[in-house]
Amino acid sequence: MSDVDSSAFRSFMGGLVDYAGLFPPALLDMTAAVDEYAGHRAEQESWMLGRFIVPAGRLAELEETCARYLDEGQEWTFSALVGGRDDAASALAAVAAQGRAAAAFLQRFEGRARIEVLEAPVPVDGSGTNVGEFLGRYVDSLASAGLTDRELYLEVLPGVDDSRVLEAINVLASFESRFARIGAKLRCGGVTPEAFPSCERVAGFIDRCRRLGLPLKCTAGLHHPVRHQAAEPPVMMHGFLNVFGAGILAHALGAGIDVLTACISETDPGAFAFSDDGFAWRDHLVPAGALAQARDGFLSGFGSCSFDEPRDDLRALGLM
Repeated sequence: MSDVDSSAFRSFMGGLVDYAGLFPPALLDMTAAVDEYAGHRAEQESWMLGRFIVPAGRLAELEETCARYLDEGQEWTFSALVGGRDDAASALAAVAAQGRAAAAFLQRFEGRARIEVLEAPVPVDGSGTNVGEFLGRYVDSLASAGLTDRELYLEVLPGVDDSRVLEAINVLASFESRFARIGAKLRCGGVTPEAFPSCERVAGFIDRCRRLGLPLKCTAGLHHPVRHQAAEPPVMMHGFLNVFGAGILAHALGAGIDVLTACISETDPGAFAFSDDGFAWRDHLVPAGALAQARDGFLSGFGSCSFDEPRDDLRALGLM
């Protein structure tokens, strides 16, 4: 690794880590999660920190705990989880109450809190041949609940046809103007081995999103920079340098599936490098300008229940 804390490294990592301390495996209570996020915002590395992720159904609870920070003048940005993953009917039914919760929260902290992003899973029973019809109803329900003018990332759950759902999201994005941006979301891990998608699925997902021009957001299982064998759960865990590095290669260089899969499978930290010239994985170099364009137009970031782990690992690799 070269040129510690280079401009390319800052372009790659800027705002990349959304804070998800409420979720497993950290599973902090609201007060602890809010305090930890506030602490990270005051750290030197806060430029890598993104939004606070919260289920829309817990916004009233969040209001009680973050008031002491926002009432003293701090301004925070949030990503709200809306809809639901259990089934299509309950996902649609949940949105109205979630919209009311968001409106009340934003009214309480007018000018100091912004819900910039919505993240909504596409339930398996809404991901079949009629997925386009379901997505239309989904966004209509979000609009009726007042949840427009934001980025919306639709999560494609495992066990469905990724290509079909991504095609439907792309069709939706092509004509839907009520949202600032519509993209896809990929879950890269969890608390059990089966929650981790294969390198081939991740590569195919990135490739399809790049070909369609769909922005991509990731979540879960990306606490560490480079792919490695984890003890708990006992699985090969994806690295965020791998996944987002592959996204950069796809967007900037048009790298194919084989290259993306190899990058996602990489276990040698020395294969990744940053310098003022750009980002490199092995003999593939992306200029710094193209790196920034990929982050701005394609790669949103990822949710992590820890900010300490990504930061500390990057320090250990000599990047900070």
